[in-house]
Amino acid sequence: MSELHPRKVASHVITSRALGGEERVLKVFVPPVAEGHGPLPVVYCHDGIEFFTHGRTATIAHQLMSQGQLPPFYIVGIAVNLDKRRDDYAMDGKRHRQYLQFVAEECIPYLDAMYPMDDHARYMAGISLGAVATLSFVLTYPQWFHRTILFSGAYFPEYQRRIEQEPDLSRLAAYMFIGDEEAQAQTPSGVYDFLSYNQSMRDLLIDRGADITYRVGPGNHIWGVWQKQIPDALIWLANRDR
Repeated sequence: MSELHPRKVASHVITSRALGGEERVLKVFVPPVAEGHGPLPVVYCHDGIEFFTHGRTATIAHQLMSQGQLPPFYIVGIAVNLDKRRDDYAMDGKRHRQYLQFVAEECIPYLDAMYPMDDHARYMAGISLGAVATLSFVLTYPQWFHRTILFSGAYFPEYQRRIEQEPDLSRLAAYMFIGDEEAQAQTPSGVYDFLSYNQSMRDLLIDRGADITYRVGPGNHIWGVWQKQIPDALIWLANRDR
């Protein structure tokens, strides 16, 4: 009988051509699986280091896998450049196209060469503007990212209008969460009614055929709130087809 690999989180540094030579850290949660296993699903997370530290995503995933509540899959945390976060994540950001290219044309091939990742089971997660970036990946790369985790999306009206242009999003399944205090979401750039924005985005996605699981829970726009949602979101993500 093959022995299981222990839980492992590996760090890699990639120098991006698309981002002008900028270095980014990639954290990879490697699940406890037997030697010689086949390709596994993978979820890519924007604000990726924070998903591992503030969100404790690797710890939570490992616990759920050890308890048999979650099948094995990889989790990739893509480090954010805080000074360029809006430029990279916002659909109208100055470097958004380059960021899309960085993830799709550099990160994915780089990690595929190191880990057996399933090309037909690539998922994505994001919080706030990272949720906006996730939807942009869904639109730009329809062959991937059919399942997404979207926490407290910063769905400003201009991004809602972008979704309105899509006639069919039936390929998309999304787990959406918003805090019940986010009618006054506290962000570094100001206070916004993200509760209403998320309700509007939910309706837009459903109208275009997307399969939406929508949750509202206590709290505002902070990691302490999102961390509590990660177990349910991961279980939903892994078991959507079951």
